[in-house]
Amino acid sequence: MTDGLSPPAPPRFFGAGWMLGAAQAQRWMWTEAFCQWTRRPLPSESYARRLGDGQRFELRRGPWMSVLVPMVVFSQFVDVLVAQGFIHVAADPAHRLALHGLLLFASLWTVVWAVALRSAMRHVDHVLGEHALTLAIGFKQLCRIPLAAIANVQLIDHKAARGSDDWYDVHELKPRDVTSLTSLDKPTLLIELRSGANDAWWTRNGARKPLRRRIAVYVDQPAAMRDAIVTRSRP
Repeated sequence: MTDGLSPPAPPRFFGAGWMLGAAQAQRWMWTEAFCQWTRRPLPSESYARRLGDGQRFELRRGPWMSVLVPMVVFSQFVDVLVAQGFIHVAADPAHRLALHGLLLFASLWTVVWAVALRSAMRHVDHVLGEHALTLAIGFKQLCRIPLAAIANVQLIDHKAARGSDDWYDVHELKPRDVTSLTSLDKPTLLIELRSGANDAWWTRNGARKPLRRRIAVYVDQPAAMRDAIVTRSRP
């Protein structure tokens, strides 16, 4: 993971950065869930401090994040019982034990993922600093945008979408035109970069990714964040 101040150095081998980032993400996930359950200091809290000082904007009240853990636990309780019963009846006895174990591990991984994701989203905020905006989606995604590179900021209007339309149609955009920085909740703020803004960057699982000119991101209070960015970006 990067420290939030500079992009990661390019890996020496193709795919090495992604593999290292994915392994790091798994370590963060299991550690976050373990510390959450045992009431120890959370990795997400120390990670959030590394993003620097500034005005913080939360991501904890999204509709998906609010019900994620109860929904996942309930679904796993029901689905696992049904699947385990099916395996006991239909599976080859020689493979039955391995399938039971694999299913239990997959169920545990899903619960750990949900607990760690919601915990990280509740402790890692977007940070509007003196010279740059840092957008963080838990441990997984990180984007840093110099304020001088921001051309426009607007709210995403989901209520205006009708029928088969979505917010892309409302704002006359295509998904290929936008970098979406969200986890499960729909983005609420659209940030447009100036042409040729090469200082902005984005990483996913620690690997640098191409950043499009428009960035869609979820935040609990999009209007407040938009106003703060516009005020801070003025010459």
